[in-house]
Amino acid sequence: MTHLQFQSSQSLIRRQCKTDTLDNVMSIKDPSPRTEALAAEILQNVHNRESLISRLDQLHRESSLSRTNRVQRLLYGIHNASLAVVETIEAWNWSKQHDRKRRREWLRLLNEGSPEATSSDTGDGEVSEEDENDARPNSTPVNIFLWNGEHYLKKMLRDLDFLREIPEASSCLGSECPFHRNPFLLPLSVDDLAWYHPISTPKDDERSRKMATTVWKDVHIGRVRRAAFVVLLDEFHRLNSSPRIDCKISDKDWIYYPNGLSHGVLRSMKFYPPSLTEEDLTQFTSLVDPPAEAIVAIGCARLLLDSVGDDVTNKLLFLTKPILLKLIRLPIADLSKKISSFNPLHRADSKIVRIVYPFVMHERMDPKAMNPAEVSAQMMYLSTWLRGLVSREANVDYARNLTVDVGKIFADLDARANRAKVSKSSKLSNEMMLSRATKATTEDDVHKENEHLKPRTNQSVQTDAIQLPVLDELPSPQKLPKGNNGQGASETQQLVPFPISVTVNLTEGSPLVLVNGCIEAASLLKKSDIVRIYDARESLNWELASDPKLDDVLSFELVSGYDHSKIKAQEAKSRYDALNRLCYPYKKELIVTPVKSTAEHLRAFEDPSRHVASDMDESHHSPLHLRGARIWKLIPKENDTRTQWRVDYDDGIIPWDNCYAGLNAFEEHFRVRVSLDMIEKQCIDSPYPLERAVHQQRIQFFEKVPFLEVIDEAFHAVCRWHPKGTLIDNVKWAKLCRQMRFLSNMKNSKHEIDMAFVRHSDARKLDLVRFHSILDDIASMQHPELTKENALIKTVWSSIVTLTDVNAMMWKEAKAMALRHESVRVCAETRIAAFVRKEIQESKSKEMKSAALIIQKQMRQVFARRFVASLLKKMKEDEMFQLRIKCATSLQTSWRRFFWRNRFLNHKKRKIECERQNNTKKREHLRQKRRLSLASLLYRDVIRIDTTIATVSIHLYEDVQTTMLLKVYVPSTRETFSFRLNENEVRECLERALCSEGRLSWDEMLKRDALNELTKRLMIRNVRGRPIFLFSRRNIVERGLLIKTAVLQSCGEIFLLSMFRSPYDIVFCTYQPSTRLQLRTKISIPKLSSWLNQIYAENRTTWSSSKNADASFISEPALRLLKQENQPNLIEWLVKRVVIRTNPKHGKFELLFQYEAEEERVIKLVTKIQSQWRRIKSRRAAKSQTYTHWEKIYVREERMFAYRNTITDERQWEKPKLLGEDDLPEPVDEWRTEQIVDPTTGQVHVYHVNYGTGQSSWLTEKEAAVLVQRRYRSKHESDLIGKKKLDLVDVVNALKFIQGARDKYDKDPNKLANIVNYALLCHCIDLDFEKARPIYKEAMKVSPNHPLIARAYGIYLLASCQLPRATSFQTACRLFNEADLADPTQSKFHSATEIYFRWSVLADSKNPLALLNFALVHQCIYKKYDHSERLYRAALAADPTNEYVTENYRLFTEERYPGGSYVSLGPPFSVYRRSTIVEERPEWAEWVKMKDPMCPKKGFEIYFFNRFTKTTRFNEPDWKLVWDARVERSSCVSGKTTHWQEYYDPRTKTTFFYDGYSKRYTCVRPE
Repeated sequence: MTHLQFQSSQSLIRRQCKTDTLDNVMSIKDPSPRTEALAAEILQNVHNRESLISRLDQLHRESSLSRTNRVQRLLYGIHNASLAVVETIEAWNWSKQHDRKRRREWLRLLNEGSPEATSSDTGDGEVSEEDENDARPNSTPVNIFLWNGEHYLKKMLRDLDFLREIPEASSCLGSECPFHRNPFLLPLSVDDLAWYHPISTPKDDERSRKMATTVWKDVHIGRVRRAAFVVLLDEFHRLNSSPRIDCKISDKDWIYYPNGLSHGVLRSMKFYPPSLTEEDLTQFTSLVDPPAEAIVAIGCARLLLDSVGDDVTNKLLFLTKPILLKLIRLPIADLSKKISSFNPLHRADSKIVRIVYPFVMHERMDPKAMNPAEVSAQMMYLSTWLRGLVSREANVDYARNLTVDVGKIFADLDARANRAKVSKSSKLSNEMMLSRATKATTEDDVHKENEHLKPRTNQSVQTDAIQLPVLDELPSPQKLPKGNNGQGASETQQLVPFPISVTVNLTEGSPLVLVNGCIEAASLLKKSDIVRIYDARESLNWELASDPKLDDVLSFELVSGYDHSKIKAQEAKSRYDALNRLCYPYKKELIVTPVKSTAEHLRAFEDPSRHVASDMDESHHSPLHLRGARIWKLIPKENDTRTQWRVDYDDGIIPWDNCYAGLNAFEEHFRVRVSLDMIEKQCIDSPYPLERAVHQQRIQFFEKVPFLEVIDEAFHAVCRWHPKGTLIDNVKWAKLCRQMRFLSNMKNSKHEIDMAFVRHSDARKLDLVRFHSILDDIASMQHPELTKENALIKTVWSSIVTLTDVNAMMWKEAKAMALRHESVRVCAETRIAAFVRKEIQESKSKEMKSAALIIQKQMRQVFARRFVASLLKKMKEDEMFQLRIKCATSLQTSWRRFFWRNRFLNHKKRKIECERQNNTKKREHLRQKRRLSLASLLYRDVIRIDTTIATVSIHLYEDVQTTMLLKVYVPSTRETFSFRLNENEVRECLERALCSEGRLSWDEMLKRDALNELTKRLMIRNVRGRPIFLFSRRNIVERGLLIKTAVLQSCGEIFLLSMFRSPYDIVFCTYQPSTRLQLRTKISIPKLSSWLNQIYAENRTTWSSSKNADASFISEPALRLLKQENQPNLIEWLVKRVVIRTNPKHGKFELLFQYEAEEERVIKLVTKIQSQWRRIKSRRAAKSQTYTHWEKIYVREERMFAYRNTITDERQWEKPKLLGEDDLPEPVDEWRTEQIVDPTTGQVHVYHVNYGTGQSSWLTEKEAAVLVQRRYRSKHESDLIGKKKLDLVDVVNALKFIQGARDKYDKDPNKLANIVNYALLCHCIDLDFEKARPIYKEAMKVSPNHPLIARAYGIYLLASCQLPRATSFQTACRLFNEADLADPTQSKFHSATEIYFRWSVLADSKNPLALLNFALVHQCIYKKYDHSERLYRAALAADPTNEYVTENYRLFTEERYPGGSYVSLGPPFSVYRRSTIVEERPEWAEWVKMKDPMCPKKGFEIYFFNRFTKTTRFNEPDWKLVWDARVERSSCVSGKTTHWQEYYDPRTKTTFFYDGYSKRYTCVRPE
């Protein structure tokens, strides 16, 4: 692929990215849903307030008896409505600002990501004026809400003025209540409310007294103060075009504060902080002992503006002197940005306000009490703003709960400042005397004299000194003898480094040096020259062993191998010195520990990151590779004609600051905007010759800075020397002369310098004009041979520019000029490119337009021909249409005839089938009846009575009671006579017939001989010639003697009672004369005996104490009644216990004993209980059957549940009534197979349904699984190789490109593009590593620094596992790093990734080598380690035995641990499957500590794993963030009345507790 092809592909990709980004920007210009909802809420609140005001106005014009109460209610409603309107407008403002911020961020990404987007001809990349205003750092966008074309917040200040005319309002709110500018109807207006500060007792302040008399009892003063502040802020922005007022106010104006300041400045102090720059803040932070007011103001501003890290603010409880001193020494860049971007709507943290309140509100911080001579105007402005911010955010409790002695802290700070002033004044006096006594001062003396001006730290954070090795034992480059390891210089001649406009590549320990750059610049180097590499001042001296020679690459050799240890040691020493100065600001000498030898010293500062583990117990040193290092040649000092500022620049000590990094700063020229951040990156200092520099360099503009501005800056810099002032006195002038060495080139015997100061000074002080004139005189004295102007220029460039502040200003101005020139060039190039593209597009559009006209003409002709042909065809087909109609009619008639005939036959068939089924049911019923009859048959016989023959059968039935059915069938008459006998009748008949002495058992009664006795009781009578059988009961006579006859009356009837007694039982018979009804019962003697004993045992105690007891039972035992002599008593006792009643079943009388009635009552109760139980049981059975036959289904269309009968497939919305209050369980999420019959065709269709989700499908589970697997495989492939789908055009183009690469290489194998394409083809497509190796080497020889070739060759080295593997891995890493420096965005490698690496996976996704190459691309180029691991696993799944894949995966997993090349926060997720849980705590929530038993790197077995997000970490998570996330997703269960709050975490399904006092969390329930 040629370079032009690379650029074209990148241009297409960039243009596509630009289009997508612009679409996103255009989409976010619309307001967010939250903004629209807030606007609707504002309208609703405004309408509510306006309706209340109109009702109040209408009520004012009416007369009503209840007017006072109604007015009060309306006033209260207006108060609440006004608060709601202001609060919703404030929320709306925040939402609008968030939308603007989001849009500015998208525009910034657009401008940074696509340079073409800045062109104005596209139209999409232009930024609106509103966005430009919002992007300014000193503007706070405050949106105006208009209602009916009027600013509503402005209207609220005056629309209640009419209330003063309503007497009820004055009496309700008070006569002193203002109605103008009082939308909240409180005793104070908004001007007093916004700055109202409540104190502990109302009597201490007039405003507090007024607020205590308000009629509204539920007023939240903080809420009202916030709303009043929002109204005043809106008014301030409305009245001032620029919301921020410049704080550059003279100190004299503050003397007459506040009358000396303008009204706009005073109002700005209440809303915005002063516009302090870094220089303004540095005036105080650079002082050794700043004033106490400045320390407190800057420290409190840092805390309130959140310019301190969260680790400090979270642990801060109160302010102390050390904390304030530490806060003022922090970097001030972030504080300056926070001040410039301050938003007045921002609410300060209540915790921070409580901490800083006693300091800010202290009397020392009152601007009226400050001394303008000691405190600057900026600090007074800042203090005024801080007091306003704190007062409106504070409450009464802040003043009551004061626990810090603020006055003592102020006194300590003042005492410290006074001590510093005394010591400083004494030092200055001594130095003045010393300077007068001596004529000249050396450079060392100057440094000692200025030592007290160096800032030092005011805190000590460590008690022990840091042990440092001694660096003095290292040999100095100036003192080494020539030839000592090839290093050193002449002892008699002083050499200085002179830069060579090339860079070099070298490896530590190797003498070979590769040169980058032009050959002409390298020609300055000769054999035996002394050079310095990497650092002009700290590097050792190296001697060249040969002249630079050009082989494949320009290179030369050193006398000995290069050693970088001294520079590393010096860097480490600088770090240690800085740390000691930070920890021990009061100690001038460091505590050091001497090192025995230089080797030990070098090992002490050896970089541990340069060791590569080769074994578990030993390691070897990996050489350091330097790329693009600077080189200086040592020349005699007298041959060096450069100025000091050029020497500092060439030595690399002038830093390059990325001032615009991360800032949204732009330059606009030719209607094109360009980012200064991008320009700044392009214009960085280049080590190569200036004539070959592509971009502008600041060195080119250093001498173009106007020298008059240089002199002005020098004057101001000297004025800023301590003590700070606006004029230069004699002390500062003497100090300036020593530093500038004005006396070094001239004789001062006549004191020309002093006399020049006397001539030009006024009261021994110099202003700016006199400073210019005195410099003219000194320049003329130093260079008398030059003109006055040339002498002044030479003096300025030789001495004045060496001042630190002047030098910094000049480099800053030179950089700004270089950036300005470069931005003009870039904008011009962009505009020219846009114009060229416009011309090209216009020519293309014209060509396309002419082609479109020709195509339209041809297409119209084609369509006309087709239309005519279709008309002719329709005319020909008209006859065919009529014929088709006739055929269709005949066919329909035949179909109807067939359909109705088939339907009739089916109906007839179903009718015959139904009749057959009914007959079958009837036969089965008769068969069952006959079966039951045969089962109950006990006896069958044929008898003959007289001349009649009959068949007798006896059946036994046990339904309610046991009965026997005696059937007699007469064949002659075909009649059947049935006689039903109960158990007693059968038993009595058989006992009498068999003359049994005891009670017969059922086995005895069911014998055939016994049943034969029943047939003997049959009698026959002939009635009209027809035989009639009767069962005779007359022969049944009672056994025993008649012992008693009596008359009984029961149920209103008279009965004759007869008692018969036998040795076995006693029989009672009754006869009712009116109906001739006979009743009979008996009781056996054993039963009677047990009855008597039971009654006697149960009631013995009761009878003994009762006077009305039965005498027979008391005098005689119960068993004695059965004796013959006690028979009268027995009879009398039994007669009393005979019961005659009506049977409730059939309504007839029955005779029974008392115990039988009692037993029958108990049986009824038991039966009733059993029936209830059977009812309950049957209900349960029916309910369970309902659960079995019915199920609950979800209807997806209606989004509700229904009920389905599983047997009949009946469906209904109502719940089955048998369920009662219960309900069927939720449907199970499973698939079933169902059948449905088509009513038209009768065809059965099988489908699948999921009643749990309401889904249905015609696919089986297997078919669905196959479909899901296919989709999953497609998704898996898209995750591995990307979501872009290939069509036939892409395939054809890829094949053409691949074949073209082969053909081009065959035609021209020496062209670099053909070599690279063919190497990638052999490597990725053919997967022939052996063939690709020599081609890659040939490409590396031609262009070793090309990022595409370096990356491709590095991937090849890793994929082919070249031996030795450690060296191959290091070489590949070096190539990747060099490519990242040359192409940090990987733009030149993207086309190769798509065409070769990704295409090889698309062509064969199962090839392990293709997957390996693609994995290495994501691993080494794009740093996507998780994606690489998925590709590695896919390759291992395809071929687990491939040595290339297994070796690279092993190396990848080892290097992912800390210390490796692919470091991650934690081990890969695949490690989780083989790990075990080591520790798990409730406080950790979803985090658990796990151990990997197969960890390849010792010391990293333990890691933390998140069970929900599936992330891993080697270090402990930030538990504070974990708790904050848990609180955000949890719901508060309880804790509204106590300081303990209980939360429920739905993710972990656990509860935890939060203590509001101690601010801690716990999972243990507090007692």
